[in-house]
Amino acid sequence: MRQIRENDGMKNSSNQRYPFDQASPAQKKAGLSGSRSQKAYKRRGNKRAGLRLPGLATGLVMALLLIAGIYVLFSGSWLKLINALIPGETALTPGQTGLTPTAADTLSPAPTLTPAASPTPTPEPEIRITLACVGDIILHQSVIDGGLTADGTYNYDPVFQYVKPILGEADLALANYEGTLAGSPYSGYPFFCAPDAIADALAASGFQAVWTANNHSIDKGLKGLIRTAEVFRDKGFLVIGTRPDETGRTDAVADVRGIKIGLMAYTFETIGTPDQKTLNGINLPDGADPLIDSFNPYRDDAMARDLAALLDRAAALRKEGAEIICLSLHWGDEYKTRSNAYQRQMAQQLADAGIELIVGHHPHVLEEIDVLTSATTGKQTLVFYSISNFLHNMDFDTHGTSGKAQDAVIARIYLLKDSSGVRVEKAEYIPTYVVRVPKGNGKQHLIVPVLAALDDPASFQTTTQEMTASLERITAILGDSLGTAELPVTQAAR
Repeated sequence: MRQIRENDGMKNSSNQRYPFDQASPAQKKAGLSGSRSQKAYKRRGNKRAGLRLPGLATGLVMALLLIAGIYVLFSGSWLKLINALIPGETALTPGQTGLTPTAADTLSPAPTLTPAASPTPTPEPEIRITLACVGDIILHQSVIDGGLTADGTYNYDPVFQYVKPILGEADLALANYEGTLAGSPYSGYPFFCAPDAIADALAASGFQAVWTANNHSIDKGLKGLIRTAEVFRDKGFLVIGTRPDETGRTDAVADVRGIKIGLMAYTFETIGTPDQKTLNGINLPDGADPLIDSFNPYRDDAMARDLAALLDRAAALRKEGAEIICLSLHWGDEYKTRSNAYQRQMAQQLADAGIELIVGHHPHVLEEIDVLTSATTGKQTLVFYSISNFLHNMDFDTHGTSGKAQDAVIARIYLLKDSSGVRVEKAEYIPTYVVRVPKGNGKQHLIVPVLAALDDPASFQTTTQEMTASLERITAILGDSLGTAELPVTQAAR
């Protein structure tokens, strides 16, 4: 190869190179052109190197050697030659290259990718709360007078002393206050107006909310309606069913230890006319209509409108965050221990619409407890049609009730919040009775838990006979065990 490179150009005496097709100065002096001098130079150079062109015999030998080399290469005979030269274990076998693969040369299988485990979500802890609901708190004149003290003020704390522990255990205690707090002068039936001290006693006993929509809400006109809501509100109560002005609310969403409860309260109207609403046969005073929630079960056109408005309100509470609805209804027929047709129809319509809990009052006696199934969702609705009078001065013979108007219950409702939502888990009813004991020239009214009083009548200022008769009447109406397997309702002592 070196010879080929050197023949790339021709050197003169001064070592300057010239291309093949150009003559050097010496060649030009000899009369040679570039091409002719190149040919002459090649002939002289070949002679000096001693080179000869191969003949026919030589070419034949070279071809045979080439063929033999190809045969040795592809037959593997080259291995024998190499193995003879390589001692010991380094000899090669066919298929070997003599190269030892390194770690980098070796292909490992692709690793199997194991997806990262998703973290297991931590379930929300279950929440359980209890509601304690009571019926009508009616201050007849003798009840009003029983709270009068020596200094001329009123104190109703003793009335609730025996049930205060029960009410205090509830996470939310609610009462239907039937009447007004319109200020002095005070009066009982038929136009109820009690001292503000009753609100203080309710607060001291553990109540946090009052239902104020009932047929006695306007006993003292618009002024009484407004002032009643104001007094309870100013004392820290949730006031449900009425409001002092149109800027306030008649409902609420109460967050009770993590469960949001939509609270509503409606009262029945008397028949009235398309242009005039009435409560207890009294025309609603001007300005009162927007301040009280009511429905008219006696006219189909009005009932359809009022029910739609009620359900719209419930839907609005759910949008506000309510997880369950507790609806107070002042309804039914007085002194009847069985719900009437419109109560049952309305209750089913409410259940179908998803209302979970209905607490009724007004009949002044107990009515049945029922569990309804929604035709829409299949969910269950607990209905206390009437839980009767919690505080009153009705006698054994009032309207031929034979003592039934003296009996009542505390409705204790257990709410459960879990991963599926909020529902009524179970319920209990605690029988109560109003004992009356002498106080000066009048009477002191005491609400007692019947079953607890049966164990120790003297401690509750009553008798075994009185408590036994009350329990028998209550059990005859409600039974010992009610509800369903999914939503049981049972009797409790305290």
